[in-house]
Amino acid sequence: MIDFNVNNQLYFYRKGNAIQSRCCLNIILEVISLKKGSQYLWYSHPATAWVEALPIGNGSLGAMVFGGVETETLGLNLDTLWSGSCHGYKVENRVEHFKKARQLILEDKKIEARDYIEENFHGDPSEWYLQLGKLIITSMKNMCPRDYIRDLDLETGIATVGYNSSDTNYTRESFISFPDKVLVYRMTAEGKNKLDFKAMVDCELRYEVTTDGNTYFLDGIAPTHIEENGGNPICTYEDGERQGISFRCAFKIDTDGKVKANKNHLHVTDATYATIYLTAEDNFESWNKPVTQSQKDYKNICVSRLDNAVSKGFEAVKADHINDFSPYFNRVSIDLGESKKDNVPTDRRIHDFLHSRKNDNNLYCLLFNYGRYLTISASREGSQAMTLQGIWTFTMCSPWRSNYTVNINTEMNYWPTMMCSMPEMNMPLIKFIEEIAESGKETAKLFYGVDGTCCHHNVDLWRITTPSGGNPVWSFWPMAGAWFCRHLYEYYEYTLDKNYLEKTAAPIMEENARFCLDMLIDDGNGYLILCPSTSPENEYMVNGKETSVSKTTYMTMEIVTDLFTNLLSAYDVLGIKNEISSRIEDALPRLLPFKQGKDGGLMEWYYDEKGFDKHHRHVSHLYALHPANLIDVERTPDLASYAKNTLKNRGDGGTGWSLGWKINFWARLRDKNKVIKLINNQLRYIPVKYKRGRGGTFPNMFDAHPPFQIDGNFGATAGIAQALMQSFGNRIIILPALPDEWANGHIYGLTAKGGVKVDIEWANGKLTKLTLDGSGEFEIVYNGQSRLVSLDGKKDVDF
Repeated sequence: MIDFNVNNQLYFYRKGNAIQSRCCLNIILEVISLKKGSQYLWYSHPATAWVEALPIGNGSLGAMVFGGVETETLGLNLDTLWSGSCHGYKVENRVEHFKKARQLILEDKKIEARDYIEENFHGDPSEWYLQLGKLIITSMKNMCPRDYIRDLDLETGIATVGYNSSDTNYTRESFISFPDKVLVYRMTAEGKNKLDFKAMVDCELRYEVTTDGNTYFLDGIAPTHIEENGGNPICTYEDGERQGISFRCAFKIDTDGKVKANKNHLHVTDATYATIYLTAEDNFESWNKPVTQSQKDYKNICVSRLDNAVSKGFEAVKADHINDFSPYFNRVSIDLGESKKDNVPTDRRIHDFLHSRKNDNNLYCLLFNYGRYLTISASREGSQAMTLQGIWTFTMCSPWRSNYTVNINTEMNYWPTMMCSMPEMNMPLIKFIEEIAESGKETAKLFYGVDGTCCHHNVDLWRITTPSGGNPVWSFWPMAGAWFCRHLYEYYEYTLDKNYLEKTAAPIMEENARFCLDMLIDDGNGYLILCPSTSPENEYMVNGKETSVSKTTYMTMEIVTDLFTNLLSAYDVLGIKNEISSRIEDALPRLLPFKQGKDGGLMEWYYDEKGFDKHHRHVSHLYALHPANLIDVERTPDLASYAKNTLKNRGDGGTGWSLGWKINFWARLRDKNKVIKLINNQLRYIPVKYKRGRGGTFPNMFDAHPPFQIDGNFGATAGIAQALMQSFGNRIIILPALPDEWANGHIYGLTAKGGVKVDIEWANGKLTKLTLDGSGEFEIVYNGQSRLVSLDGKKDVDF
């Protein structure tokens, strides 16, 4: 029950009570407007498309709630349900082909090198992350809904639907419990009519259905392989070691009405309430273990979860869910000033934003909070890391296979996690990095003939690390493992966990450094380069033709420099001196230095090439600015000016995730005007049917590449945090890029490196209160002033 004051009157609102629907609607709007306008998404109509539906999840199980009236649909996902098997890839020795390609590029045969790599230096494409199915609930009554509302409470992770039809108030609540591992869908009817509906699960995969009393079972198997076939997928199902993943999706209904089990559905009648408890599990155990060897009793796991949930009861399951979910969300709170648009439906609010943003600072807060909500919902202890679509994908053949695209997108998914005080949600990424580091050892040996580990631009559940095939502009890029080492080291920087650094981070960083060291060659001018290389998904012109392969690229060298620098720092913490540290100390001063190009920006390729698309979405050669901090406005002002020129040349457009990255770039450059401009661009309304073009935000606030990719949501959240606080080592910068539009506000609960909790308040664009909570010696910077602060607990810092 929620209690709150409206015009000095105390109201009590319990979803499902017999309140007249108009009054109920008004009360919900009062809550949204006066209490939590930056923590609610709400709509006045059901979703008609995936990017209007509302996401809920517990890391492993995800659902998209459409809120339909006569037919309700929940799109279902299970994080380990993929096509393929651990024996799905055939890796042949490609070392001689690599040597040939290197020789071609060293002879400046750029087109020939590209063509040779495309033809000879590749493995298989990744497998597909699959939709589990759709929970379909069909009302047997004709509905004439009025006063319809659906919402998503980001603080509790509960989606709600309410409307009136035929003098009956209908309400629904849905959430996915991490403690109980079940999706809960609660329906009530109060008034003239009662609930009368059929429930079933539809699935695109091979499956069979059985029903038993009030329980429904769907048992299926995923394909061994899928051919996209122009949108008409061809599924291959094999037996033996290459057999696909077997899975179960099951639900049980608890109700005061009657339940009839039919062949392919359950039918509920004469009910005032009904609660559907749904769960799913499969026989996947490990990326390198055939599912035919699985000992997981996945079918009975589902039965036990459902029995336990029903026995526990709706109110107890809901309470435990809220007690689990809300504390994570409430670790951080943000206020950016007054807003007059909280009582406007979210889709209309986004649509009108470019014309009315002066009165809607809460939409910035909602964008920030939504990224945190999605992290808590999609990445939990024991789950898989988030894919291109988080855990929410809508078809058998999702865009880009809904895999892990690791030349920017997976990394961006986790940018806000540590600084927004969610270290637990970072653990799936760390496990993912551990697994690709193991898988990548074979790739380094068979493709490059060197020691260590590497990973190319696509990864799936089976931890493919080989080149995926196709144009080298995306496939020929072995630097993902080295990039992920920044995430490993940053986790240490935030937590100062030396045991983790010694046992987990440093060994993986060392293997990636070993690969880079073995790959370095002299460029003929005394510099070491990793040759050849590409700048992810970008091309340059050679005699009127596009190519991507270069002697090296500056992003590659920035990643190498960053990895070597961080590994030496890790060794220093751990007191380690070894053969790798000696090799790095010898190589670091000889690495190719960053250079300015003819256009005033940082060079992207080894030579000062003309890019094929001057507004290209990838700005990979600014890796040194963000997420690394090799470029800094104070320490390296010249390089910072080159980076600024690069961004000016690229422009302020781009796909959704590209806009998210640019917000972070401009925050690092401390340009408040560009920060707010890029956030505004990120909040451009993108219609449901918009398939290609500029990026922005869909009606349900999902990032629009377009189509939907989740990374832009996290890029935006991280960028807003970066505008308000940045930290490097023991240096904490306060309000480095505060936009004028955010003149008054606060943010509480951010985490700086060193594990320091940071609370900031400001008014009229000026810092009014800064509270730090941590331990150690820190330099605090605000508005050009610096303070050395010794922390041993909570402390206010004055400027």
